[in-house]
Amino acid sequence: MRPVDYQAWVAVRAIGEAVTRLRQTDPREIGRFMLAAFKGVPLSFRSWDHQLRQPIMIAQPAAMVSVAPEGGFLHQRTPLDTLGTDQPESACRFR
Repeated sequence: MRPVDYQAWVAVRAIGEAVTRLRQTDPREIGRFMLAAFKGVPLSFRSWDHQLRQPIMIAQPAAMVSVAPEGGFLHQRTPLDTLGTDQPESACRFR
C-alpha cells in the first residue's frame, strides 16, 4: 500500500465509521463525530485546521520498529501534536 492509498482508506473509513455509528448522513453531524482508525492512540482532527492527528509507524522491510510520538514528549492537548507544525507556528486556518 502506498501513502496515497492509505490516505484514501483512512478518509473513507472515517466517513463510513461516522455514518454507521450516527445512522444518518447529515454532513454537519458527521463532521462533529468523525472517527477514523485506532493505532493504540485515539485519533482526532485538529479544530484549527481539521488535519487528522495520528501516530507515525516507523518500520523497516520486515518489522515495525517504533511508533511516533515517542514517550516523554509533552503537549498541552495531545502528544500527537508534538509531530509536525503546531497551531502557533502555522498560518493554516480552516474556514
